[in-house]
Amino acid sequence: MLSSFFGSCITLRPKHIFPPDNQVEGIHLCKGMEDSGDLLKPVDIQSDFTSKDDHINCFIKLKDVSIKIRLRWKWYSPDKKMFRDTGDIIVNQNEEYLGVVTAYDMLQLTPESKNEGQWTVVVFMNDKFIGRKTFQVRPLKLS
Repeated sequence: MLSSFFGSCITLRPKHIFPPDNQVEGIHLCKGMEDSGDLLKPVDIQSDFTSKDDHINCFIKLKDVSIKIRLRWKWYSPDKKMFRDTGDIIVNQNEEYLGVVTAYDMLQLTPESKNEGQWTVVVFMNDKFIGRKTFQVRPLKLS
C-alpha cells in the first residue's frame, strides 16, 4: 500500500491579498470635466441630455494600473449605427504602477444632426468589453 508510506499536505495562509490590476472603478456620462490639476472629475453626471447640449462626455476611472492598456469608446446613434469610434487610446505606455487613471471621450453634437433619441456608448479595455452606458438626447423644450 503506497498510501500508507507516502502522503502530502499543504497548508498556507496568505498574508496579503493583492487586488487585480486594471480595475474599473466607474464609468459615467456627464456634461463636463473638472480639471483641478490632479485628476479629472466628471461634472453634472446624468443620462438625460437635450439637443441644446453641444457635447456629452463618457468618463472612466481605473485603479491599480500597472501595464500598458488600450482604451476604446464606440458611440452608437439612436438608429443603432456606429457614430464614432475612437480607435485605441494608449494609456501607461511606460508600464509604471499608477494608482488611479482617469480618461474620457467626448461626443460632439451638432445642430444639423438628428441627435434626439436613445444613444449608447460602449467602452473597451485591451479589446475586452468593460462597460456600456445608454443616454437620452431630448428635444429642447421652449418655454
